[in-house]
Amino acid sequence: MNLKLFKFTCFIIKILNKSAYLILFFYSSFALSQDLNESRFWSSVSYIYQPKEEVSFSISQLYRLKEDLNVVDSYITEISTDYNISKNLNFEIELRYYSKNDNKGKAQGFENLWRYRVAVEKELNLKPIKVFIRLAFQKRTSLDKQNDLKEYLRIRSAFEYSIKKWDWDPYFSVEFIEKTSGDNLQKIRYGFGSSNKVKGSKWTVRYFYQIDRFKPKQKYHIFMLKYRYKQKAESLKKEKIKLKT
Repeated sequence: MNLKLFKFTCFIIKILNKSAYLILFFYSSFALSQDLNESRFWSSVSYIYQPKEEVSFSISQLYRLKEDLNVVDSYITEISTDYNISKNLNFEIELRYYSKNDNKGKAQGFENLWRYRVAVEKELNLKPIKVFIRLAFQKRTSLDKQNDLKEYLRIRSAFEYSIKKWDWDPYFSVEFIEKTSGDNLQKIRYGFGSSNKVKGSKWTVRYFYQIDRFKPKQKYHIFMLKYRYKQKAESLKKEKIKLKT
């Protein structure tokens, strides 16, 4: 009986060992197959000056966090100008300087980059909904590395729904960001949020869900907070007063 019990015990141990390896294999496969979700935070403060009805200039400072808000991603300084080609058609030129944190690989540290972007945006007023369609091209290059040039084509559609007696109108958007140089990259960025204007200033809160078609397991949750202060020229203020009287 003791010999049979010993053999039976050995048999059970072998089964348990094989089961443990099998469970570990499936757990590892499951864990490795999980999506890599990362939370990020974007913030910006902007000053806008409008000398004429159809033209405005702005300067902005941006601050971004990555890796679940634990690591600084970049410091960005931006200047831009907007020109109203017609009542509902806008042209924009934007220049950015990046101090971007590269904390992967052998060479780590903050890299200096600059970027320019040109964009055209069409607005359709279909009360109570406003529809926005934007087409943009941008080029970004490194000031520290040679032959590091990235070009992108961006297409964004968005709409804002106006609610009576409510200051925070909902805003929804989807943007396709296609890399036209180097390795393949196609980001799709879904967003929703709202904005509120208070005496020349504007607060914007938004959430973006971003995926890359060529890296489907990498998903980003981006939370954005933006503050803008707009100042109009005295001539525009006087003209507005005349129109009211």
